[in-house]
Amino acid sequence: MRQILVTLVVALLFTACGRPKKPRAPNTRPDASATKEQTKTAPTLPSITDVSRQFRDAVKARLDENQVVILLSNGSRAIAPLASLTTADLAWLTQLSKDNPLAKGKSTMVVVASTVPIKKTIQVSKIEGSIETVQLCPPNIIRDQIGGTCMIYARVHWLDIAGYYVDSGEIYKIINDTPTDSPWRSPRYVAGLTGIMNGFKTKTITHSMPPQEEPAGWARKELRKGRPLLAALPREIWQALPPGFIAAHPWSGGSVGHQIVVNGFTWDSATQKGTFHIINSWNELLEFDLNAEDVKAGLLVFEKSLSPIGEVQTESVKEIVQAITFIKSVGATNLYEVKTNLGTRRVAAPSEDNIYSLIEQGQ
Repeated sequence: MRQILVTLVVALLFTACGRPKKPRAPNTRPDASATKEQTKTAPTLPSITDVSRQFRDAVKARLDENQVVILLSNGSRAIAPLASLTTADLAWLTQLSKDNPLAKGKSTMVVVASTVPIKKTIQVSKIEGSIETVQLCPPNIIRDQIGGTCMIYARVHWLDIAGYYVDSGEIYKIINDTPTDSPWRSPRYVAGLTGIMNGFKTKTITHSMPPQEEPAGWARKELRKGRPLLAALPREIWQALPPGFIAAHPWSGGSVGHQIVVNGFTWDSATQKGTFHIINSWNELLEFDLNAEDVKAGLLVFEKSLSPIGEVQTESVKEIVQAITFIKSVGATNLYEVKTNLGTRRVAAPSEDNIYSLIEQGQ
């Protein structure tokens, strides 16, 4: 009897171990806690239409302890308290600060050494009462253009004032066999407008006007540094020429523009009036003065300035706030016009105190 029981127990054990079990279907239902966690860590960003208009063209951002600093697409910066932001603004700017963080600026100055003696271009720099006068040297040779080649001859004068000399042979290589009245149709002439700036032992350094600058003010700042200006009389140039010259030389050139160089100015800070001195390339009118008011009228357009040969270059200069003018309020943010040693521009900030930290400390 005992033997029979043992046999039955052993048989049952082996039978149980060998019976195939039906596999359990995998659990495909999402875990509720995991879904909630994903919702918390991956919030949906607001539509750009929900973001306040003043923040829509932001390209970089940085969130500090209680404020956000923003770099706008036009190169200017704005600052706003976090408490003043809407939910959509905060979410959008927070994500922007992660995707395109705005680093804090540095107010250091880096000087590039130069072994070339600097060309002293400034001949007169004085202030008498309210009148300031700055006059740079003229070109060593003031040339008379051939045909409609004012763009080449203006560049030759521009380079000459800054200490880069171009001989006549190089000019003729560019303008020979070009259409007299429309040389710009010649590929060689067009290439020469750029090529004439190259080939010197010392590289030429030009400076474009920042978009936020007022043109006449920027031109005077560059001339104070000894930098001549490449400029143009873009349309109906007879309006800009001296009346006496027009009387003796009736103008029939229509609305064709004319390239010239500016190498000086006078400015009366009391009356806000002055003149710019023009270097021309016509033998009949090699130099003349143009009223500063004509810049606002569009009769004179500044293109670039040129550093005199040997000028020490600075890669960055500390910006100092000189004057702040309130313009208007936009919600919790104010719009100010800020004048600094580098120019005048508009800045959005909650208060004047924030402007100093924004500009001078590079925040």
